[in-house]
Amino acid sequence: MADMQIMQADAFAAPLPHKDYTMHLLQTAAAYNLLPAEKLEALRSGLQHAAAERAAQYTAGKSTTVTRKQAEAFYASVFTQLDAVLLTAPTDAEALEELASTPLTELLDQGALLTVHACEYAKMHFRKAYQQTKPVQTSFFRALLKDFEQFCTKYDARFRATDTKISYSYPLLCGRQIAENGAVGVCGYYAALSTESDFICCFDPADIRAMMTRYAQRFLTSPDMIAENIAELILRHWVIRLLCGAEGFSVAVTGDMIEAVQAEYSSRTAAQLGDVIRLRLGACLMPAHRPLMEYLEQSLDVFAAGMHDRILAGRLEGLLAPETKES
Repeated sequence: MADMQIMQADAFAAPLPHKDYTMHLLQTAAAYNLLPAEKLEALRSGLQHAAAERAAQYTAGKSTTVTRKQAEAFYASVFTQLDAVLLTAPTDAEALEELASTPLTELLDQGALLTVHACEYAKMHFRKAYQQTKPVQTSFFRALLKDFEQFCTKYDARFRATDTKISYSYPLLCGRQIAENGAVGVCGYYAALSTESDFICCFDPADIRAMMTRYAQRFLTSPDMIAENIAELILRHWVIRLLCGAEGFSVAVTGDMIEAVQAEYSSRTAAQLGDVIRLRLGACLMPAHRPLMEYLEQSLDVFAAGMHDRILAGRLEGLLAPETKES
């Protein structure tokens, strides 16, 4: 038992990637001898059988012979449904235990149900995000509507679960990435956009549009053609104000504010800057904003590091669109 605990500690010293999660669990189990060889072989046989059943269902029982591309899609779909279940486990070790102790048919049934839920929640999140961001949407955000329509009408969770029709073309805050396959990944992406739309709604749309106009003018384009994440653009300006002691939800910054932040934090580390930002955000966001704060928290280190690099280079203003005297 002690040896097994040591092997598990080594195997799961770092969290496994969420992309192709079940495959990583099986590979880790084999590499660290976490499961008996006969159990691993039984799992492999079960997965092959599940993929073959899917092929028979695809051909309405007339044949199990399909193209190689179709077979790969069926196999990937089986893994994607297992991912949906096993990713809900608190730890990688517990996910492996569930995979080893629960019949594959039961796990796949659970995965099918969770996939249905993920699809429905994804649709709910996108509709909310699309509606809430309308006043400040760019053409790059509106382009997501085509993918969403394809996802709603053409996504095949049973036979082509990894082909979600979603390109993830609009960037999330601070380059946040979606790792999960299938509908779970889509749900995560749209949930992130929904949370970002909650953040955007904290600010006056006219205030945001004015800032976007100034920002676009710097690059000789229009607000509609800003390719950056608008929530991140808002966060940059709001944080400058918070660091200068300003209150409330506004994105109006001045050149003096930018110079003050540049001078104050040029002698501090990125970690120190991040700590101050975290404190200022926490003081402004109320308990009702807790999900939003948790979301921002996940990106604050990256956000602070990027801002700090600009401060050290003396180019902080390049991230921003300060008001001019004419404004």
